[in-house]
Amino acid sequence: MLAVRMTAPRCWSAGVAAFAAVIVIASGPAVYGQRAGRVEIRRDTFGVPHILAADEHAAGFGFGYAMAEDHAAEIGRRYLQARGEAARHFGAGFADSDLAMRRFDNRGAARRALAEETGRGFRRWLAGFAAGVNRYVATHRDAVPTFMPVIEPSDPLAYGRMFGILAAVRPPGDLLEKYPSPVLTADAASRTGHAADKAARDEVGSNAFALAGTKTISGRPILLGNPHLSWSSLYWEAHVAIPGRINFYGSTLVGIPVLRAGFNDRLGYVQTNNAPDLDDIYSLPLVAGRPDLFLHDRRERRIARRQVAVDVLEADGTIATVQRDYEETDLGPVIHRTTDRLFVIRSVNVEWWRQYEGFFELLKARSLDDFRGTLARGLTVTSNYTYADVDGNILYAWNARLPRRAETADYALDVPGETKTFFWKGMHRARDLPSLLNPSSGYIQNANNPPWWTSLRDPLDPARYPPYIERGELSLRAQAMLEALEATPRFSPDSVRELKFSTRMLAADRMLPDLIGAARAVSEPSEPLRAGLDALVAWDRHAGAGSRGAVLFDRFRSMLDTLRDEAFAAPWDPLEPVTTPRGLDDPAAALEVLERAVLDLRQQYGSERVPWGDVNRFRLGSIDLPGDGSSGRHGPVRVVGFDAAADGTRIAGRAGPDQPLAGSGDAWVLLVHFTRPVMAWSVLAYGQTTDVNSPHSRDQIRLFANHELRPVWFTEEQIAANLERRYEP
Repeated sequence: MLAVRMTAPRCWSAGVAAFAAVIVIASGPAVYGQRAGRVEIRRDTFGVPHILAADEHAAGFGFGYAMAEDHAAEIGRRYLQARGEAARHFGAGFADSDLAMRRFDNRGAARRALAEETGRGFRRWLAGFAAGVNRYVATHRDAVPTFMPVIEPSDPLAYGRMFGILAAVRPPGDLLEKYPSPVLTADAASRTGHAADKAARDEVGSNAFALAGTKTISGRPILLGNPHLSWSSLYWEAHVAIPGRINFYGSTLVGIPVLRAGFNDRLGYVQTNNAPDLDDIYSLPLVAGRPDLFLHDRRERRIARRQVAVDVLEADGTIATVQRDYEETDLGPVIHRTTDRLFVIRSVNVEWWRQYEGFFELLKARSLDDFRGTLARGLTVTSNYTYADVDGNILYAWNARLPRRAETADYALDVPGETKTFFWKGMHRARDLPSLLNPSSGYIQNANNPPWWTSLRDPLDPARYPPYIERGELSLRAQAMLEALEATPRFSPDSVRELKFSTRMLAADRMLPDLIGAARAVSEPSEPLRAGLDALVAWDRHAGAGSRGAVLFDRFRSMLDTLRDEAFAAPWDPLEPVTTPRGLDDPAAALEVLERAVLDLRQQYGSERVPWGDVNRFRLGSIDLPGDGSSGRHGPVRVVGFDAAADGTRIAGRAGPDQPLAGSGDAWVLLVHFTRPVMAWSVLAYGQTTDVNSPHSRDQIRLFANHELRPVWFTEEQIAANLERRYEP
């Protein structure tokens, strides 16, 4: 159950009057922000840090120290990769990444951006964050690996840019197909193939929705946030308070120096990934006979060449040097060339440095106007934002730092670069982008779907927006949420929790009627076919831990998808957005696949009726629990991906003390009820820390497996009543 008695927040100003002392922060070889206002960390009984600080520098210091307590080694690994220094410590698997970081001078560029492009308040926070991490390392040297670097305030900026660089440097497979060439760039030549560009990917994604008071029993809004990433991405919860300026509880990912999503006593917001087009490839003609020159705006321009080198740890422990040559232009880096054309790329994620600062500024929002005004500044680069507040507002915003483009060209792959015609013309304003405020339906939702079906009763018209804002299908997962939101007149926090943890496989509802009908029409079915039919008829169409039939359906659909590009008889149709796809395109072929799936499962598990939770496990240390939830492509709201383990099972969790986290999907869940005072609950499946010696590395997995949420302690009274320890770092 969710019910927990909440107490009203009290004023914090008196409790911080004593924050006049200063502490000296030693950072090893480098010192960042030697003097900081006082900061206190209060860890609650689930290990969540509640950071009370006098100013931005002190808050950043406490945030960095607490994150390092829980994940120091991961911070070090991620920042070394962002610097282009990972291969020296972790081997050849990081060589390509390091070369890309060095090619773009990621560390040097981040240092310059910190000084020249970052606001003063966030610079102070970053200086404190670096000092806090370094303080923890300096005082716990035996607890951290030898590769741990001294952190710089610019390291988080380099880390944020790293993902944009890695996405930009590899030419897409479609480009290589369209323009085949024996003249390959270094990054194109290093590809092992681009089949992955075309391979069907399991739709993982995230869930979010907000309910207005008209859709809740209490008459107060409810916000649900449920991002899905690989478990090794590592969500981390914290609470940061600077009296009079910030009082925010939420989560971030390890390495990101500020909270990304959560709530304060007035409002809350969460994100789901959207798919804005932030990169463009420009095709430029080479000067005949001159592979070092290209034409743009009737002028010959030079192609610069330079060599990049990185150190790589070899298997025998020695260090080798790997070198690679690259080509650059003043219009962008070269990612591909043919005998007569050059292809360069521009990327918002490579050129823009203020994404994390956008998260920092949002922490200060106290009203809908504050929130929308901060988004309108264009600091954050991506994401669907789902928002609710104590004043009764709910808001959906499709957010992107989206380039303005000429609408006469197709930007899907490459565009002509001979002139400036198709180059960016600034960025779109927030009012150009889709949003929905207080719809008549009383709800908004996003499950990584395009913005047009945020609410079925209040659809957004794509024709009102630029044509390069994302289009695409409404996933089965999104349809399942919309169906439930439409069908339920009013929700309580408990019914929201039940919807969030729903394991219903909507794909089964769409496929099984045709499959069962075809099987029953067979006059003399084989024994495996008859057994498979009986199992699916008896199955509850959920991926619950005890569901017998879910493993069979999952195997059947996987095998069917390898044989057919489109297994559904009726593909998804925007005119029937929540009833398609449906049916089976070839029921006879599907019966053959079902028969093979039964035999396959009997060989592997002994029965086609093996319970889902026998095959899929939640495993952390000595805890080994039946798992539930499935891939998002099956349409559950409870999305969990399980990875193969050595014992033949599939797990989400940790196979051993030295193994990274396996699994994906559901991990962090936040539910906020905007009563007065605000009430909230959350769960973090794999706990607060990667330190396997800490109980907080596994103390929430049973709650997660049982579809339970724990109360979030937000007020001073709640923190004091549930305190594990308090300290000044």
